[in-house]
Amino acid sequence: MSNTRNIILSLVISFCACLLVRAQKADSVRVHKLGEVVIKENKKEKEFRSTTPLQVLDANQLKQSGSLLVSDAVKFFSGVVVKDYGGIGGLKTISVRSLGANHTAVVYDGITINDSQTGQIDLGKLTLDNVEEISLLSGQDDNIFQAARLFSAASVLNIKSPAPVFNKKKTNASATFKGGSFDLLNPGFHLNHQWNKIFSSSVNVDYMRADGDYPYTQLNGTATERLKRLNSDIETVKTEANLFARFSNHEKASMKAYYYFSDRGLPSNKLYNSRATERLKDNNFFAQANYENKFSDRWSLLTNGKFNWGYNKYSNPDNATYNAATENNYYQNEYYLSGTIMYRPSPLLSFSLANDGSINTMRADMANFAYPTRFTLLNAFAAKYVNNRFTATAHILSTLTRESVRTGTAADNRNRFSPSVSVSYQPIKKENLRLRLLYKDIFRLPTFNDLYYGTIGTRTLKPEQASEYSAGVNWIKNINHIIPFISLSVDGFYNRVSNKIVAVPSKNLFVWSMQNIGRVDIRGMEANLETAFSLNSKMKLTATGNYTYQRAMDKTDKYNMPDKVTYNHQIPYTPRHSGSARLGFETPWINLSYTVMTSGERFSNQYNAPEYRLDGYTEHSASVWRTFKLKRFSISAQAEVLNLFDKEYEIVQNYPMPGRQFRGSIRIIY
Repeated sequence: MSNTRNIILSLVISFCACLLVRAQKADSVRVHKLGEVVIKENKKEKEFRSTTPLQVLDANQLKQSGSLLVSDAVKFFSGVVVKDYGGIGGLKTISVRSLGANHTAVVYDGITINDSQTGQIDLGKLTLDNVEEISLLSGQDDNIFQAARLFSAASVLNIKSPAPVFNKKKTNASATFKGGSFDLLNPGFHLNHQWNKIFSSSVNVDYMRADGDYPYTQLNGTATERLKRLNSDIETVKTEANLFARFSNHEKASMKAYYYFSDRGLPSNKLYNSRATERLKDNNFFAQANYENKFSDRWSLLTNGKFNWGYNKYSNPDNATYNAATENNYYQNEYYLSGTIMYRPSPLLSFSLANDGSINTMRADMANFAYPTRFTLLNAFAAKYVNNRFTATAHILSTLTRESVRTGTAADNRNRFSPSVSVSYQPIKKENLRLRLLYKDIFRLPTFNDLYYGTIGTRTLKPEQASEYSAGVNWIKNINHIIPFISLSVDGFYNRVSNKIVAVPSKNLFVWSMQNIGRVDIRGMEANLETAFSLNSKMKLTATGNYTYQRAMDKTDKYNMPDKVTYNHQIPYTPRHSGSARLGFETPWINLSYTVMTSGERFSNQYNAPEYRLDGYTEHSASVWRTFKLKRFSISAQAEVLNLFDKEYEIVQNYPMPGRQFRGSIRIIY
């Protein structure tokens, strides 16, 4: 209990220190705000000035991509591998630069989504119906005015919903209906209301269901058979309510309440299995709040709070392994508070101190379950210097954890410091060319499953450590009125992961356990190109493309593992070559887009034998849409063809992806 009191006391002291800043009087000397003007810059300027690779998809680009879920959209970012277990209801996780899903923080409207059980966020749970922008940052954000938790991730996927805008009307509403192949139904409703000059609110409801029974060809040596995907149905409900308050130009707050429910089948990954009965139910509720106040030109305060409750129910009424039905229930809670103060002694220089505290608990109806509780305290001190041609940021993060369990022995407590530094420089004053460098040291704690899950969990696991190095160049050029701009970025990166946490079989091959035996060296390169053509004042053509090369090699010490046969093999599900391209054509009458995604060969096993090889694939999609004005209503209709050429492929072995699909949607805005 003393550890609990110490952490809570530290948290209270941190927040009191933040609140004391509230009493600071504004400095009488007025200065021009140059340092943070980047916040108001457009998408291309943000990407150009960033000291680390930043990729952004705005609302228009999300529409062009033909994406239904967040997991569909992020496939258009370079450096990304989305592990997709097939179909609309399959698990979908993101790995950036081959570091794994646990190293990517998923942020929704400024606050991280967390899963202490697995450490992985299923992006298939997040639809794009109420998303304004998605951005991916590899490394460390230039914005030092943020929560400490965002300093602790190797990459950050930021999902932003639109703030309500009111023009003469106090109420805005929209309704959306999407339908498509495999009995997809996806209606949604959104309502904004302005209560007075200070307060406004929004409510969003989204329902989706699909059978997911798409056909595929089963290959087994020289034999082929045409089958249908079984037990792939899904039904989800998502509701969200937001309250916004703007007290003045420098003071604002927001609150969000979110509930998600899903019931899905888990299709089998075994060849010729005609029966699949596994089910998974997810329930998730969270409430979060944010408060921001820029007291003066020098002092600013940011606070966040969140409560998260999660419930998962796995059932298998026909478990052949144990000759009996199986049902497991898992519950997890998180209590999270964060406070950040920023001090700017000059327009060019700023400092921040961020303090985060969280309590994570988990329980399950399994025999001898540990019932773990983890207290985490994060403290980040950061500095930033910026002028017209040079930007530099640096921080050091302190991580303190305390672990306790109800049954058995708890995992070790942790205390570690992690530094980071990044710079961006414009060598030629009149040329929009930037050079950038990054170094970041980070680590990820073992998840509750890694430590405590049945006979697999290992309570002596060490944190997985990673070092990130990145160097690149970013160039943007305004050509003329026909070609408004062309931008190009190229980045090389090297990541080294040690104490990698992997599942290893015992000598009898039937009992697995989590162990720190791995080391992975990752070398790669990313290239992104974007341009636009103005054919006339009403017609525009946009084009984007990216390419990624990744060589992620298993470098686990052969002397510590005499039987190691995967040394210098590519890690599973990481293609060496991948890329995407998107064309958009906007006219006063109709809008068209065409997208292509491609991936090279991958291996489903750490041992790169031919029997584990997955062929590369290229998927084409096209969409057409138009927006009409009808008195007070705006009506947008869109039709899409996904996987245009009916390409059959797998991202995860024995989880075939859907073939050609059709989808249509209509959106009415009042």
